[in-house]
Amino acid sequence: MTRVDRDAQGKRATFDEIEVGADLGEIEWTVDEAAIDTQCRLDSDYDAWYSLESPWGARVAPPQTTYRPPRWLLSRRYNVRGLLYKWQLENVRPIQAGTVVSVKGWIKDKYVKNEREFVVVAAEGRDAGGVVFRTERTHLLDVLDRATPRAGEGVDSGIKPERI
Repeated sequence: MTRVDRDAQGKRATFDEIEVGADLGEIEWTVDEAAIDTQCRLDSDYDAWYSLESPWGARVAPPQTTYRPPRWLLSRRYNVRGLLYKWQLENVRPIQAGTVVSVKGWIKDKYVKNEREFVVVAAEGRDAGGVVFRTERTHLLDVLDRATPRAGEGVDSGIKPERI
């Protein structure tokens, strides 16, 4: 058994190449009606606040809509795959459709547990009024232990960093 060394995006980043404290950059993300619709479909959650109107005067995005931007930032800097291990989210204020959110991310930590490699990504989203969310996600780089050699080409996740 081997771990994947390359995919359609090129050589995958190794645990040692990922730097704690590394700036993952910033993106401007418009939370449009389509993003809200997609999240509602993915979760089969059609609460009136997400579908029609909320106490804030318009429909708002489900909190889990903020899940993707930090992953986009990680993928722009490091070509990694794996599994989400933990996800923490502080939803400071609701995000209405049409809001432009500036999302910044960084590598907060990395560690080895049970011979598996983990990376912690932190991110914060701000709109014109200030912070709307803060998040930390722990990413398991591979289900195989770190002593398993890397070789061969694997399947790409479909995330295209140049589109972000």
